[in-house]
Amino acid sequence: MNTIQKFYRHPLFSNTRFIMGVYAALALLASIKVVFFEGSDVYSIFYYSLYHLLEGKSLYAAYPAEYVDHYHYAPTFAALFAPIFALPYSVGLFIWQPLFTAVWFYAIYRMPFTHQQKVFAYWFCLQELFTSLVNSQTNPLIAALSLFTFLSFERRKPVWAAFFILLGFNIKIYSLVAGALFLLYPQKLRFLAYALGWGVVFALLPLLLTSPDKLLWQYDLWVQQLLIKSDVDKWLNLSIHRLVHQTISPNISTSAIIGAGVLLFCTVYVQIKRYTEPVFRLLMVASVLLFQVIFNPVSESPTYITAVTGVICWWVCCPQNWLDRTLLISCFVFTILSPSDIFPTFLREQLVKPYVLKALPCVLIWFRVIYLMHLPENPLVRQGQTGAVQA
Repeated sequence: MNTIQKFYRHPLFSNTRFIMGVYAALALLASIKVVFFEGSDVYSIFYYSLYHLLEGKSLYAAYPAEYVDHYHYAPTFAALFAPIFALPYSVGLFIWQPLFTAVWFYAIYRMPFTHQQKVFAYWFCLQELFTSLVNSQTNPLIAALSLFTFLSFERRKPVWAAFFILLGFNIKIYSLVAGALFLLYPQKLRFLAYALGWGVVFALLPLLLTSPDKLLWQYDLWVQQLLIKSDVDKWLNLSIHRLVHQTISPNISTSAIIGAGVLLFCTVYVQIKRYTEPVFRLLMVASVLLFQVIFNPVSESPTYITAVTGVICWWVCCPQNWLDRTLLISCFVFTILSPSDIFPTFLREQLVKPYVLKALPCVLIWFRVIYLMHLPENPLVRQGQTGAVQA
């Protein structure tokens, strides 16, 4: 760990502009790769959704001439990104990766971390971000929106907290978990009123592009599609669901696993006296980000940029003892490096994939986060490390 710390403290590698340049190059590389060499079925789904919405076609039907998979997002998604989808296909696909890279990078920059903690976050998450980018996913944006939600609550701006939560929900429904943060802050009724208002605005946004009866029909199809996808992907996901089904019993229902997770997630609310601790609130952000992925029954490898962002929030708050270091290293090796070309193919195919090892470190870290939140006093406070997180 000392060697790693020396790397992050090197004047060049800890320079924000240099890191920004690396991320810009990474985003450019990802764009070149998907536009000129590999293409993107995922972006094709996004792109054609706008035209299906405009033409009154089902967003959720199969369109094999256009893409292989199915559209799984809210009807609002197509309207939200209409300015990008209206561009020529290659142009929109090319800017997709740099856009979400910039949003995620800025979100980390705004977090109440020390400079060295931000530097660590950027280098630690670099490969995981690239994994998401080359799949043209929205997951870097989803991770950033939870951080923006936290920052809005911290600045006592519930209107923007509600905006970011509802925006995330209309991109990926599991980002609604970020709403759990509101119980830690004042102005709860005001937040709920803003959330209701933003919910109506986002729900009706597609009316700019389609008729009321068609929109209602699309929402009905969306709910059906979500249920179908959850069932089909039962043995394909990278989450706690598959870990439970493989190690305990395949007969345990998805709803039972999620319900148990929600109950455990909510147990931390009994620590009312700790709501004023910045560290406690940041651990809650870590829990939110990890929960969105590990309890999502359709989680895939590219979604883990959200969970790894949560790992960063946990790391700056945890005691960083031998257990925490072991968990962090296992996350870097199995969660971040295992899908990459530098990881041995044999180990990936024979060990990581069959035993869902990409998910396991994040699952264990989430349980560690819950444990730390239940301690009567934060370990960092006892050890005199209160400067680890800026208030």
